[in-house]
This record gives sequence, structure tokens and C-alpha cells, in this order.
Amino acid sequence: MSRRANRLVFEGIGVSPGYAIGRAHRVDRSRVKVPKYRIDDAEIPAQLDRFEAALTASESQIGEIRDTLTQGSSDHEMILDMHLMMLRDAMLVDATQDAIRSDRINAEWALGKVMRTVKQMFANIEDEYFRERRTDVEFVGRRVLRNLMGTGQPNLSLVRPGSIVVAHDLSPADTAFLTEKAILGFATDVGGKTSHTAIMARSLELPAVVGLDDISQHVGTGDTLVIDGTHGRVIVRPTGEEIARYQRWQHRYATHLAKITAVRHTPADTLDGVPIHVAANIERPDEAQSAMEAGADGVGLYRTEYLYMNRATLPDEEEQYAAYRTVVEATGEAGATIRTLDLGGDKLIEPIKQNRELNPVMGLRAVRYCLHEPVLFKAQLRALLRASAHGNLRILVPLISGLVEVRAVRALLESCRTELAAEGVAMADSVPLGAMIELPSAAAIADLLARECDFFAIGTNDLIQYMLAVDRGNEHVAHLYRPLHPAVLRVLASIVTAANTAGIAVSLCGQMASEPGYLPVLLGLGLTRLSMNTTSVAVLKSAARAVSVIDCATLFAEISALDTAPAIEACVGLRVGEMLKELDLDDLVAPLDGGD
Repeated sequence: MSRRANRLVFEGIGVSPGYAIGRAHRVDRSRVKVPKYRIDDAEIPAQLDRFEAALTASESQIGEIRDTLTQGSSDHEMILDMHLMMLRDAMLVDATQDAIRSDRINAEWALGKVMRTVKQMFANIEDEYFRERRTDVEFVGRRVLRNLMGTGQPNLSLVRPGSIVVAHDLSPADTAFLTEKAILGFATDVGGKTSHTAIMARSLELPAVVGLDDISQHVGTGDTLVIDGTHGRVIVRPTGEEIARYQRWQHRYATHLAKITAVRHTPADTLDGVPIHVAANIERPDEAQSAMEAGADGVGLYRTEYLYMNRATLPDEEEQYAAYRTVVEATGEAGATIRTLDLGGDKLIEPIKQNRELNPVMGLRAVRYCLHEPVLFKAQLRALLRASAHGNLRILVPLISGLVEVRAVRALLESCRTELAAEGVAMADSVPLGAMIELPSAAAIADLLARECDFFAIGTNDLIQYMLAVDRGNEHVAHLYRPLHPAVLRVLASIVTAANTAGIAVSLCGQMASEPGYLPVLLGLGLTRLSMNTTSVAVLKSAARAVSVIDCATLFAEISALDTAPAIEACVGLRVGEMLKELDLDDLVAPLDGGD
């Protein structure tokens, strides 16, 4: 935070691009003080009844919010459904009831203890999306606590249309309600790129900045704010000159975005005629059609684990087949790359919970878990093979560390194919099987893997974290997460070389793919297939049409001679700025820095 007179500037994480200028409305999310007292045996039934009544009231409140939504946002519905499931999850309910009985404590105290335990479990999860779900646990728990204590839920009815909402954090119920208010944007103390506030803001195309530390303590309702969701900045009580400048940027942003969106279906061929394949990452089957409408060249990564989340039973083969068929049919000739289950006991899926592991992120998860549970895995593989009869489908396997896993998956896949053929079930003659390169071990033997895989997909989010031993969610070391670190660039180059030598396709589906500032580097590496969040597709396609692969190769040769990440970042920032000058992306994308 920087300060000048009465003006304050906060730097955070821009999670939804664009600019907003307006009056703040501060949402008071102060914590309720939880009463703690011991009870005797005779009081246990009453405390259990109080807890059940609070759960029921919470279900009714969330269900009412969900049912009264007028905009029909699938993102809202998905997260609110998740909260309803959490309200009846054994980890929350059974554990709280057990604490009331065994510890002889009141329901509020018991719930508070359980919430802390569950939140810590989520905090230890490697995947950023699932780690952010700890805030959902907190919102659900807080709602139940308030109902237990009779304090009521925060009243948002006073938020005026055209306000910029500032809070410590916002629950999905809050944002669902606020969408009806035609607000201008969000600013929160906490959160990340995959937090629910970020998801909602992108879905609604509202500028948002999260991770602002304590902005809610420095803003009062009525203060004038500037939200810069592109660069992750919030100005409190800006000067007249700043307001005028951001008004110009607002207009330029809207005009520029409209132009880019209008040509979103134009092929992303570079200036020297090299076609760039720009696909979308999705989480739910219904998003495939939206991705295609946004200009995507198919689905580059469909994360199937969302079919397994927040439910009491596992999805059977029929349900999975229907979901995969929906995706494949929606993408047409472009096709879809569908990733097999990338979860494990650490991801808190009720039907497949296991004993807690000391280090679950390096334990039995992803392909390791699937091979450990062949019945579950075969149901997914059978469903995928059946869906292949309806279009262009590719199967991607996550967390591959060596050839043994690839061979085991292929053997199981062929076993499923034999079974289905005997049953007279239609399927494609062949379905490409690929490996996700996200572990250093896989990167080191990419040449060996390329001999037995049909394609590669590079997951830079995890690959960079593992290579540099940096947790992006840890504020103390997040600055060390450098996508342009020389070691990262060398490894990416070796993977691409291995794929090209073997004659197989290679794509990149991590966060790097969605940042236009990295595009010339990736093209210079020889990567021409990228997959990203749907909202980045049109911008990336326009950026690709503005550069030449020859120039990008020259850039990569130049930075390959540099020996530190800061030096490379400075060079790339300067050269990319020149390459994309005519496209003028400054108001649409964040500048390059050490983060991703």
C-alpha cells in the first residue's frame, strides 16, 4: 500500500480485467465471537438439536438464494450447490456432532474446532482451485454459526446499483445477490485467481482485484474508488487527474475489447502464416459450447474431477458417458482433450476418502490413485471410449512420472476396448492417449515418453512449482515463482524438442498460455498449440495474429543467452511491447513480472 495525503493505492491480484470508477460500499464481514462452554450429558441432545436446526436454516437460506437468481449463472449455481453439499458433508456434520458428544462442548465451539481442522486440510492441497475452497468451508461454517447464535446474516440490501463492493471476502451467496444490484466491481482483502469471487467476477465480466491484505480497513462506504482489474490495483480517493485518466482507459478498454471479440472466430495465423491453435480449458460439460462461441479451437483440457465433487456417490459410467459426449459433440471437428481423474484422498471426495496421508500432494493421487482403483478407473475409460464414437476425443493422463504408468494406463484402456467391442458398443477406431508433463521426472525423460505417447500437454502451473520448489499460494516465497526462469525455459525447450523428434503434438495448458506477454516466448520455443481459460481466447488469438514466428524465434535465442529471470523478464517485456505495440494490449493484460 502506498499513501499520499488522503489518497491510498493498494496492489493485489487482478482476477478479472477492466476498469471501474465509482463509490465504495463496504461490506462488514466482522467475525462473530463464538461462545465456548462445557455441557453435561443431559445437555447433549439439546445441542445436537440446535446444530441440526442451524443446518436446516442454512440450507433453506442458500436454497432460496439459488432459486431466486434471475440471471441463471451456471457459476453461481455450481458454487451454491457446492455449499449445499458441504452443509451435509460428514467431515463437517458428523465431526461436529462427535465433538459435541465426546468433548462435552456447545455446538458453536464444536463447529469452530471442526472448521479449523477442515480448512487446514484444504490449505495443504496442492491444486490452487481446491486450495481456495477453504474459503467456501469458512463461509458455510460462518452461516451455520450465525444461525446457531441467532445473529442473522449480513444485510446487503443497502448496496446501491453502481457501487464498488469492498469486503474482507465475499461468499457466493453474497455475489449471487449482488449481481442483481448491477454493481461495478469487487475488491477484497483475500482470495486468489481461482477464488469464488474471481470466478464470479470473470463470469459477470466485472473488474475485480483480490488479495489486497487490509483494504477493507481503509475504505469507508461512499469513498471514491478506481478498480484496475487488469493490473491488480485499487486507488482509494483518487485525484481528479487519475479519474480522468482511468475514464480514458475505460473507454479504450471497451472499444478495444469489442474489436477483439468481433474477430474471435478468425483463425489465429501469425504474420508469417503459421497457424496457432488456441483451445479452452473447461470444468463442466456445459462450458464446451460457451468456449466454442468464444472463438476457441476446441477444448484443450476438460478437467473431469468436477464430475466427482460435492456428491455422496460416484458418477457411474452412464453419467460420465453423457458428460463426455456433450463435450465432444459441442466441439465438433476441433475436438476435445479430456483429462482423466486428477484427484485423490486429499481432495475430500466423500465416496473415495482414504486415511489421511502425511503429504497428500505427493501421495496417492491422480493416475496413481486411478491405477490403485482399477474398477473406478475402468468406468471412466469405458465412458471415454464410448464418447469417442461421437467426435474427436483425446485422453490425457495427469501426474505421469514414468513409462510404467503410461504402459499400465494403455493396457487398461485396451482391456476396456476389448470388453466394449465384445458388447457391440460403438467407439472410434483409435483414441489418442497423451501424458501431462507436469513433473520434473516426466520432463527429464520426455524423449522416452514421446515414444509411447500420442501427444504431450505441458502443465506449467505445477511443473514450475515443482522445479523451483515454490508454492504460489505462500506469500513468503510466491515472488520466486518465475515462469521465465532460465531452468524453466530450458526444460520447456527440451520437452518440445522431444515431442518434435518423435513426431507427436505438444500443447501447453498452464497459466502461461493465457498471458499474451508470454506468447512470443512460447512461439519462439516452437509451441503452437495453447489452451487457456475461455475469457483469454480472443485476446490470445489477436496477439498471435500480430507477431511472426521468425521474430519470436529470434527473441527466444536472445533470452537463451541471459542467465537470470529478472534479466529475461526485462528483455521480454521490452521486446514483446514492441511486437504487440500496434495491438495495444496494455489495457487488456497485466505487464510481465515475477508472478503468473
